[in-house]
Amino acid sequence: METQVSIFIMDAQNDDKSHGLWRVVPEIEKRMKQILHLDEEVKFSLPADLNLYGYFDNCALFITDERIISFDPHHTNGMYELAIEDVEEAQIEIMYGNSILKVSSKGEVIELNRYTHTVSDLFKDACEYINRNNKENSDIGYDTKEGTHRKHRCPKCGRVLGRNSNVCAYCIDKKKVLTRLLQYVKPYLGVTIGGLICSIIVAAIGLVPPYLTKTLVDEVVHTKSLQSLRMIVSGLFLAYGGQAIFGGLRIYLLRYLSSHIVFDIRQEAFEKAQYLTVSYYDKRSTGSIMSRINGDTRQLQNFIIQATQEMLVQILTLIGIGIIMFSMHWQLAILTLLPVPIIIFISKAFADKVHPIYHRVWRRRSRMNAVLSDSIPGIRVIKAFTGEDRAVAQYIQRGEDLLDEQLRVARMNSKFNPAIGFLVALGGLLVWGLGGYWVITQPDRLTLGTLVAFIGYMSQFYGPVAFLARMNDSVQQAATSAERVFEIIDAVPESKVDDGIVLDNVDGELEFQHVTFYYEKGKNVLEDINLKIKSGETIGLVGSTGSGKSTIANLLMRYYEPTEGKILLDGVDLKDINIQSLRRHTGIVLQDPFLFRDTIANNIAYGNPDVSIEQIIEAAKVANAHDFISKLPDGYDTHLGERGIGLSGGERQRISIARAIIRDPNILILDEATSAVDTQTEKLIQEAIDRLVQNRTTIIIAHRLSTLRKADKIVVLEDGRIAEVGTHNELMKKRGKFYKMIQMQADMGTDMLKVV
Repeated sequence: METQVSIFIMDAQNDDKSHGLWRVVPEIEKRMKQILHLDEEVKFSLPADLNLYGYFDNCALFITDERIISFDPHHTNGMYELAIEDVEEAQIEIMYGNSILKVSSKGEVIELNRYTHTVSDLFKDACEYINRNNKENSDIGYDTKEGTHRKHRCPKCGRVLGRNSNVCAYCIDKKKVLTRLLQYVKPYLGVTIGGLICSIIVAAIGLVPPYLTKTLVDEVVHTKSLQSLRMIVSGLFLAYGGQAIFGGLRIYLLRYLSSHIVFDIRQEAFEKAQYLTVSYYDKRSTGSIMSRINGDTRQLQNFIIQATQEMLVQILTLIGIGIIMFSMHWQLAILTLLPVPIIIFISKAFADKVHPIYHRVWRRRSRMNAVLSDSIPGIRVIKAFTGEDRAVAQYIQRGEDLLDEQLRVARMNSKFNPAIGFLVALGGLLVWGLGGYWVITQPDRLTLGTLVAFIGYMSQFYGPVAFLARMNDSVQQAATSAERVFEIIDAVPESKVDDGIVLDNVDGELEFQHVTFYYEKGKNVLEDINLKIKSGETIGLVGSTGSGKSTIANLLMRYYEPTEGKILLDGVDLKDINIQSLRRHTGIVLQDPFLFRDTIANNIAYGNPDVSIEQIIEAAKVANAHDFISKLPDGYDTHLGERGIGLSGGERQRISIARAIIRDPNILILDEATSAVDTQTEKLIQEAIDRLVQNRTTIIIAHRLSTLRKADKIVVLEDGRIAEVGTHNELMKKRGKFYKMIQMQADMGTDMLKVV
């Protein structure tokens, strides 16, 4: 009996690793069927898109109920296998841009497979499965019968799905995508109809000149009637004039329509982007999102024009010309139609082949934009570390990758378009040849005027045919762009605006009940946190880097949700509270404050735009910022550069504190607010903080432990757990973790004094 194996491996020839395109690799499938035992069951079938040398390749890892089987050219004969019971431990070594799955067996460490982050989730689950050694009751979310991941992979094509989506963008029905795109036309139905009428008039007028030409050749020239000549010329003048007038109006209406639709889509995408979860942005580059909102919406503009007007007009033109040609001379009309089936076939084949390439073009353009979006804001760092050449080289490399794919499309178009042109010309040659023969040998069967008119109509007939053939290409590009934009619009938001309890009054009592959280599965950042903070209490959070301090702040702001447990505010679970209402009562001052490219006054008033200038000045005074602002040439009307360029770190921090004061929050979070400033500036900031925390529930995250002397309670975190809790004096008397941290900072200060 033949064993059934479902194997989805990265297609190395496809070269679209980031999108996760898979195909069945026959060679690996054949070898697996040969080596599997009769009753052996495949639990996992994992694609490894790199070989152990670090190059893209078709490799794979299989885990059965008996053994682990790895396919990689690094292994002897391209395969390595070992019994699961011989595995002591499985581990993942995370490297730059990729990872390696290793297992320990009989005192030896074996590298099984290397892979990119595209499939990292699959290998993490496999690693956990091996370490649990629970082969019969895997609860990771895999379909062990099919050997595929139910949660993160498309059941149709095997591609990796987004974390917040169960829809495969590649397998989505293109007709539905484009139909959805056309829904944006509805608000502009009047403009659309007006443009359509103009298009039909232009198309109808375009049918007149060939007929008038036939009359001119067969009748006017033959009879030599000047009056008829004037009438024909006047008719042609009116026809061409009408085309110009209605054509100009049509162009304006189409531009008006497409510009407004693109504006609406871009606005909706940007608006939706504001309400997406922080984790959504953790996994995507700035350049990628900018490319979707700006670049892809521009790509849709031309398609909207074609889809709403050109396509229908071209189809109507095609039908109208076809009727005229068959009424004029059906034999020549049949000759004209001969190349059409071939054109349709070639166009379909071309569309199927070019569609994946447009995905790669988009990806490479997005990566190039990501370099740009990183390098411009980071220009100071680049210059400080003399990284200009590296930045240029990276941008050139990404540009060359994009260029390669664009040239790949160009090469395909260079074959497709001339082929279509040749077929069109071939149809014309057939008509000219046979039609010319009949005009010469059988003038009663076909007149010269009829042939000239027919040729005119034929050239117009092939125009819509070529347009519809090229339309396939436009549809593929538009569908790709629409998928990218709709992915943002359809992404799972952090919370609906109207969801949850709206808080009117907040006392500020907080409680963490068995809170556990991880950013990546298997790596808990917080574990079983239990903590109660009374209303108006000031709590200090301390601990080494990575202990989970900032994560607590992120959970309180609901940037993320706890993996386990819950956080209560005044006895209500944060998940049940309207997220915007929660944040209106919560203020945060970050270690690296972000200031917008705007005036200082508007930056201070960002959290409460309706405040008066007097309130802004008062908040600045409380934050110890008024003095330096007043010395600026334009004072509070001073325009800041990107991210607050033009101000020192301490000045930006004090503006950030003033912004929190204007917010007047019930709960205040200070995340390393004084860690990056000098002693004198720290004193000013600390004075501002002392004024700010009065009568508020305050959580202070600090590395400089001396700033926490006035805290009501200090919580010491270690490896995601609470190690100690108490007042400053209590923890010093305890001589535990906090005491050692104080001693360490004191020793560092003493060493600095000795140096001086």
